[in-house]
Amino acid sequence: MKRSLRALTLASLVIALAACGKKGGETTSPGGKKGSTLEEQDRQRAELKKQAKSDTLIDLANKDLSRGRYISARKKANDALEVDSNNADAYAVLGASYWRGGDYVASTKAFQEAIEIDKANFGALLGLARNYQAAGRHKEAIELADQAGANDAKQIDPMLTKLWSYYALADADNAVKTLDNIFQNIGEDPLVPIVQALAAFIRPFEGKGELIQLEGAKGTSNAGLDVDGGLKYAGAVIGGEFQPVVFFELREEARIHADLAKSLKLKPLGKMKPIGLDTEQDVVLVPEVKIGDLKIKNVPAIVEDLSPYASIGEVPGMLLGRQVLNKLGAITFDFPNASLEINTAAPAGPPAGMAESPLLLLDMHILLVPITEVVLDGSDFKFFAWLGGRYKAGMAVTRRTYLKSGNRPSELDELDDPEQGLKMVFFESVALGDYAARGVGGLVLANNPPDPDLAQIIDGTNFEIGGYLNLALMKGMKMTFVPSAGKLYVAGRAPAGG
Repeated sequence: MKRSLRALTLASLVIALAACGKKGGETTSPGGKKGSTLEEQDRQRAELKKQAKSDTLIDLANKDLSRGRYISARKKANDALEVDSNNADAYAVLGASYWRGGDYVASTKAFQEAIEIDKANFGALLGLARNYQAAGRHKEAIELADQAGANDAKQIDPMLTKLWSYYALADADNAVKTLDNIFQNIGEDPLVPIVQALAAFIRPFEGKGELIQLEGAKGTSNAGLDVDGGLKYAGAVIGGEFQPVVFFELREEARIHADLAKSLKLKPLGKMKPIGLDTEQDVVLVPEVKIGDLKIKNVPAIVEDLSPYASIGEVPGMLLGRQVLNKLGAITFDFPNASLEINTAAPAGPPAGMAESPLLLLDMHILLVPITEVVLDGSDFKFFAWLGGRYKAGMAVTRRTYLKSGNRPSELDELDDPEQGLKMVFFESVALGDYAARGVGGLVLANNPPDPDLAQIIDGTNFEIGGYLNLALMKGMKMTFVPSAGKLYVAGRAPAGG
């Protein structure tokens, strides 16, 4: 984190204090100003001591953060605020430590407080932009990045922040302008391959007009939930052909099956090599995806073989990623009744009978992870869980989450699967906001790390995830996803006629 700290060390404090003295009946202040009284000198010395102490604490807190010791970093930042309650850098460290601990609300509040004190605080501006991006607030994130880069047009971090948001919004023209600036200034950076892949996808659409346009207010379709494959899907008409489509928020870009792109005679506009693939893929513009009465036009997509997603019963025609989902106001899956409803307008609040929970998308730039806030058995401890896990139990939680939720360590002395580090448990309730599912089978992931996927996400996002809310539990719910507002609305739902 770049910091805007005042560069005062303890050594400079000693020098400043040594400069204080009388001369010809006058006194000289630490700043060299004549005529100050002894009382003023004492006040100035106290201020310098306070400043030096708070700066030292913040330096130590930042070192703790770099080592992953976010609890220690938080304590030192709070100690710095006890010394100087208006220290913006201390609030910025607090924001980073709360993010690392998986507390989105406290992190966002701390970054906002830092910016109220210092509107140019670099770390807080980019930290808050990252938080807003997770909640779908991309326009605000871009404004914050502009503030962070205002004093130095060559700062690469604000440029990258803007790129992530322009890309998520499928704003090709602004994304390309930002990319041009990035390539002029990025030098050698581990993010270069990712930026190059994004550039290869988005550049062909520069000057092509607005991407992902909507016509119609609402669309409905049949829907399904593939628990084993972890996929939400529905029916759509693509280029006049009825096809299943998968709603796939784990990726930014839409994908179209290679055979379908060929039958529709879609003209390749460019080529890209997606991260993780060895071969280049064509980039095309899909004229229209129709879901009920709703038309989604001009959808940029990568041409891929989608047969690995045939666990839904057949090969899907398309995967719709975050770029498309961002443009849809609300996406409601009624899983028990196998139906989908899409509204182009986002609801102002929870629909009747539904509870509200946050919906965040953690961005690793090669993978997006949807998470929401969960409470177990009425505990005071709130944590974020990966929304859509594939464990067979309704919930799968880390050892830390299980113990923080009020359970005893002795309950994990004997594991049901010692090799995998699994313990079968039962939760009286699993709550998302005011909605609580009752009587939920669960698993404790007792190993450290809990499993490879969580370890990768926590390491890649620096955000603590406490487990998985699995599709086995989701299949009994009605869920409205509002990615552009960072909201999830939930209700239990019995099947029609059941």
